[in-house]
Amino acid sequence: MARPIIVDGAERVACPKCNHGFALSEGISRQAIDRYADEFERGLAEQRRKLEAELAAEAKRRAEREFETRMKAMQESAAGQEAALAKFRADELTLRRQMRALEEAKKNQDLDYQRKLDEERKRIEAHAREASSAEIGRREAQHKAQIESAQREVADLKRKLEQGSQQTQGEGLEITLEALLRHAFPMDEIVPVPKGMNGADLLQRVRSPSGQVCGAIIWEAKQTKAWQPLWLQKLKDDQQAAGAELAVIVTAAMPKEAREPFVREADVWITRFDAARPLAQVLRNTLLEIHKLRQANHGRSEKMELVYNYICSAQFAQRLKAAIDGFEAMRQELETEKAAFARIWKRRESQLTRMTGSLLGVVGDLQGIGQESLAQLDTIAALPMPAEPDLVLAP
Repeated sequence: MARPIIVDGAERVACPKCNHGFALSEGISRQAIDRYADEFERGLAEQRRKLEAELAAEAKRRAEREFETRMKAMQESAAGQEAALAKFRADELTLRRQMRALEEAKKNQDLDYQRKLDEERKRIEAHAREASSAEIGRREAQHKAQIESAQREVADLKRKLEQGSQQTQGEGLEITLEALLRHAFPMDEIVPVPKGMNGADLLQRVRSPSGQVCGAIIWEAKQTKAWQPLWLQKLKDDQQAAGAELAVIVTAAMPKEAREPFVREADVWITRFDAARPLAQVLRNTLLEIHKLRQANHGRSEKMELVYNYICSAQFAQRLKAAIDGFEAMRQELETEKAAFARIWKRRESQLTRMTGSLLGVVGDLQGIGQESLAQLDTIAALPMPAEPDLVLAP
């Protein structure tokens, strides 16, 4: 197959026979040159077309590869996102399952605990059946002893707790009672009882408005669930030791037969906390009245003698006569005023009679003029004339 070549026309060549040199364009005719030039152009155009086709095909292949690469990347990204979303959904589903499982576990906790107890009991029973009777007896005795010891410890602890709670509640009630009495009776002296008195809590020294001590009330606060009759004698002993006139127990548990808010037993007042203030007011007033009676009866015979001497003295007679003279002067002034007022009333009555007569005369004249057209004046014409008053003047 002939293969065209491109040679410059000025290229010098030599004749193979005579070795004469000449330019290539001189040895080739113009037709051959044009023919080869046309063939060259056609070949060049064909190569250009092939090259352009190859370039277009290569560009297309590159575009397809780039598109495929992008599509693959997008697919891989979408697949990754779908995988992440699926993993998130799976995690959320797992978390929700775990939450439901926790809720179910929480709900079934007591049931599981009871089942475990039953299983443990069955295991212990099975183990006990396998052991010998002597070992069982020994263990039962040991277990019973431990239970009894634990029960005693629990009972002791419960008793100590109750004692501590009652003591704390009693101290709280005592503080509240002291604050109540101080606020209600600021003039009184509210003090804790001296040491050595196991039952009583407070001592109230009642004072009069002048500041004198009129008596004392001893108070005891009990915050317990049951009433104890022994409290009465203990408080009476404390009352005697403190020299108080009255004794009161403020308790949360009243005696069984008590229906009122406060009662009196064995010379001791027993009251609920809500009735403590009115009871204290009544007892305090009682001590104040007793103190007044004591003060009044003090030196009674000497006072009677002084009163008798005063009545028999000239000073008393002079003062009594001055009072009688004053009453007589007042009586005379009253009689004089009555006579003056009687004259004034008589004069005004006469004036009223004259005015009424004149008015009735005018009404009669108007009725005569108006005939029946002034019927409303009939009411005035029918008014009675005032009667002459009968006045009795004082001499």
